[in-house]
Amino acid sequence: MTNRAQSSNIGLVLLLALTITGAGVVVAFGSSALADVQDQTSTDRAEHAMTMLDARTAVVGLGEGSVQTVRLGRGDGDYAVESESGWLRIDHANYTDGETEEIYNASLGSVTYRRGGTTVAYQGGGVWRQQAGGTSMVSPPEFHYRGTTLTLPVLRVRSTDAASGDTTATIRRSGELVRVFPNESDTYDATSEPYVNPVRNGTASVTVHSQYYEGWADYFRTRTTGNVSVDDDNRTATVVLETTSLVGSFPFPAKGESVPVRGISEGHSVNDFEISVKKDDGTFNNLYVSFYVEEGDRAYEAVVEVPSGIGNKYCSEGPDGEVLTMDVYYDDQSTAEGVHRWTNDSIPVGSGPVRLDCADDDTVIKVDFTGSGQNLTYGSSSVDDETAIDWDERNESATEKPDPTTFAHTGDDGEDTTYNYGDEQTLRILTRHYFAMFGPEFKLTVDHGPGDRGTTQIDSSGSGGVLRYDTIEGGAYITYLHVTENNVTVELD
Repeated sequence: MTNRAQSSNIGLVLLLALTITGAGVVVAFGSSALADVQDQTSTDRAEHAMTMLDARTAVVGLGEGSVQTVRLGRGDGDYAVESESGWLRIDHANYTDGETEEIYNASLGSVTYRRGGTTVAYQGGGVWRQQAGGTSMVSPPEFHYRGTTLTLPVLRVRSTDAASGDTTATIRRSGELVRVFPNESDTYDATSEPYVNPVRNGTASVTVHSQYYEGWADYFRTRTTGNVSVDDDNRTATVVLETTSLVGSFPFPAKGESVPVRGISEGHSVNDFEISVKKDDGTFNNLYVSFYVEEGDRAYEAVVEVPSGIGNKYCSEGPDGEVLTMDVYYDDQSTAEGVHRWTNDSIPVGSGPVRLDCADDDTVIKVDFTGSGQNLTYGSSSVDDETAIDWDERNESATEKPDPTTFAHTGDDGEDTTYNYGDEQTLRILTRHYFAMFGPEFKLTVDHGPGDRGTTQIDSSGSGGVLRYDTIEGGAYITYLHVTENNVTVELD
């Protein structure tokens, strides 16, 4: 009996011990879970409050109101307003001769909520959440990229403050909106040209230095296909956008130099391509002028030749029945088709899209590559002098009757069309078709001759051209840049 009673007492003690231990474990885990829930609830509430702050700050900063208030809530964390946290810089690199212009560089400031290891922050018109695992975006910043246009109103916080507990934020405008770009009163250092659209040459980049740089980088990647990079040591995120280059008038390049074509859209996108080449003190007799492209397996050249005896006397004696010669060539070595050759060796010298003209009694070659009034014939070539590209070398059977070729940009300029030997087509269609075989970037290079004397026969300062084409919508290109500085103050009560 005694042993049985002792066993009963021991079992009771063990049961009580297990019950107490289990209750302690439940309380411990329950308290931890409750704390996690409270932290998450507080953070979620702060995210909602910061999103409201973001919207109200945009109203004030972008000029739609002068004062706004937001109740941030009763969270257990701490709120802070800082004026010098983070910065944003905009650079225009290689806008001329390798020069880089710093268009803008200023601090962003921020409004933050911190609880434990979590931070929710408003900065640059966006809301960011930072935890041990990194940074994520709660709402996007004021960075709007559409087509080839970047609109960037830089929202800056220009005050400092701190609070905890039940907090209300009052947002006020600080000064007037500042136009950064375009801004005709500000100029590039190296060229003294004003800050105007379209943005030409080189690249435009936006760099953000921030505690939340990883979130900025992720946003740049999703919003553009520009070149996005991060510098972890310096906590920066950068997006680089290519300009769409010379859409419009351009100075005539020196021999061997190029007109850069960037961001040209697919298909028959060239709308206007014209050149005017003026004679200098040298000879214009037997001169040829060409534009050519070499990109991988593909090559193109359009060349105009002025016959001997007319280039120097045209302005004093008139056309007198003389003619010009023009060839257009194209080849894709990845195909077996061979070189496309188009020619016209009887172009009237005094009229039409390809002609001679006069300026200050000097002869001028004028070519409208997108003019529809000039025909060329498929199958052979007529230019006598050496061109920029050795087309015979690219096609050993160039003297033979060529095979038919098909232009297959379906729906563009009446294509799909097949051409046989002796068929004609306009210079406009040929230009638009062959330009469509390259892109979205290539170099349109200038050549003239014969020989090295070509550099003394052309007055580069009196020559030039126009090139206009449809550009890619979206992606990694920029044509128009709109930047403003918008300052606000935030007071915490």
